[in-house]
Amino acid sequence: MTLERWPADDPAPPITRGATKPRAISWFGFSAFWGHLRHLVASAIATENIDSRQWMIPEAPDVLLGRVLEVIGTRASRLPGGGLKGETLAEAMGGEVWIDFIADTGDDVTVSEVVARMFSSTFEVDDPDRPGEKLVLPRGDVLFLGGDLAYPVATVLEMTRRLVEPWNRVLVERMDGAPRVLLAVPGNHDWYDGLDGFARLCQAPCAFEDRVPASADPLHPEPERHPVLAWAEAFARGDQVKKPSALGLAGYVPVQRCSYFRLPLAPGIDLFAVDRQLKRVDPRQQAYFCIPGAPARVVVVPDPARAWGERRPHGAATLESLGIAMDKSATLLIAGDIHHYERSQEGRSTHVVAGGGGAFLHGARLGKGAYPIEAEFPGPRASRRLLWDLPLHCAVGRAGWLLPALFAAFDCVALEEHFRVGIHASACVALAISLIVAIGTALLIGWRRHRIGRVVPFAAVLGLAIGAVPVGLAIATDALASRVIWAPARFAGALALATVASSFLFGAMLMLIARLGLNHAQAYAAMGSPGYKHFVRLRVRAPSDGDPAIPMSQVDAWVVGVVDPVARPSPVLVDAFRFDPYRKRSAS
Repeated sequence: MTLERWPADDPAPPITRGATKPRAISWFGFSAFWGHLRHLVASAIATENIDSRQWMIPEAPDVLLGRVLEVIGTRASRLPGGGLKGETLAEAMGGEVWIDFIADTGDDVTVSEVVARMFSSTFEVDDPDRPGEKLVLPRGDVLFLGGDLAYPVATVLEMTRRLVEPWNRVLVERMDGAPRVLLAVPGNHDWYDGLDGFARLCQAPCAFEDRVPASADPLHPEPERHPVLAWAEAFARGDQVKKPSALGLAGYVPVQRCSYFRLPLAPGIDLFAVDRQLKRVDPRQQAYFCIPGAPARVVVVPDPARAWGERRPHGAATLESLGIAMDKSATLLIAGDIHHYERSQEGRSTHVVAGGGGAFLHGARLGKGAYPIEAEFPGPRASRRLLWDLPLHCAVGRAGWLLPALFAAFDCVALEEHFRVGIHASACVALAISLIVAIGTALLIGWRRHRIGRVVPFAAVLGLAIGAVPVGLAIATDALASRVIWAPARFAGALALATVASSFLFGAMLMLIARLGLNHAQAYAAMGSPGYKHFVRLRVRAPSDGDPAIPMSQVDAWVVGVVDPVARPSPVLVDAFRFDPYRKRSAS
């Protein structure tokens, strides 16, 4: 398949939503609320005093390399005596190895299938070293999952429904007899379940254990479909909920024993895969990655250090804890978490954000950022187009029914006080609603990250507007219909209109904070757009004496995406770049 270049920042038409269950999570809905609760519980538990990583023993890079080559060694280059050629993965694979990077995967099941078809395909592009010739991008020897494997919590059930089943429907069809390696780092949604689902898919069994019982099929697992009820029943019996012992992706073999690892990719280029849990990199991991005089690195982290033209605190803290200065040492930093593609340069280092594996879309920054962005998918024009639909989207409940339910409860109290006591009582309730909404809005925007003089007035105006809605509607219905319409009908009509109006105002607020650069995440989470999915295909090359185009190790990357995965699942070339850490910089 020949890839055509995506038109830069093309404002696409409305994106089609999947209709097959399980559909995408509504991030202001009741299903997402379960994920937020798990986040709170996991954050309370996951401290330095209770840290699962302290039980993990990371392996030496050469041990992990050996296990990788046990899987794909049939294609490796061997010396006359039978040993493998070279001490890095690219050398052992004959000079180059292909890696597919995908992050933020299991959400809408229809989109998941399209993503699986995309990364399991072969593409043709212009050869960067030979003008006028074409280069085939083969399916990766390694599939690297960049975290957040399923939403809202990466439990065995959600991973099965939203990742394993839809991906395997595609991968089983495309099995070619060539075994491939599965590697991964966990994201925050994986840690909400204590890495239980993550480990069942991504952790290699120990030599002494039988990973999969004869009666189990990891490609078609059968988890409990009602885990909360099953847990309560099992708890009452003093038993445990039965889960599949392993999950599997057809054709891919997990090889890692730890949630973080190092792997020699090519001479002078190592792969660092980092796990910050929900808080920070632990001391053991810091010591593991501390390599004096370390060569160039490809570093995969759960959170980017840059995104939306801003410095991201979690990713930046991770780099700082590992002693990695992007402006001083050549590093290719790859991260998901932000469901958007962005590439920027910092000195000799490259920042890549690629969280387009299946979750809802995060749009681009709409204003000027702190650093130049060299490529993004989508860009500001397309992102701005998506935001115009947000107020109505929230008003009709398409962002989820949790917020409309809350607004309905608030408005019900205000309207009941108005019809029962009078305007003074409803005004007091309205002021309380205004205060609650203002505080919630300030927390949602993140007032600590912005100037308080911008956030507080904005939140106060929104709170007053939403608080005034039920009172204004009650006065209007009194004036227009008190003698015509039966009182309960007036109450019900005012309540319905107040709920819709409050939700519309909330959506307008989300649109404005994205347009003003105050908060990009919440607005696009409410939109829940399934568009602009993508993954990164990497070619890692070792130096070649016979090819002057490869004097030193280097990494080429192609970003393949699809704008509308449901209605128009045609892949396009989003970006192509080269990480060449040993190239001599010009005098200029």
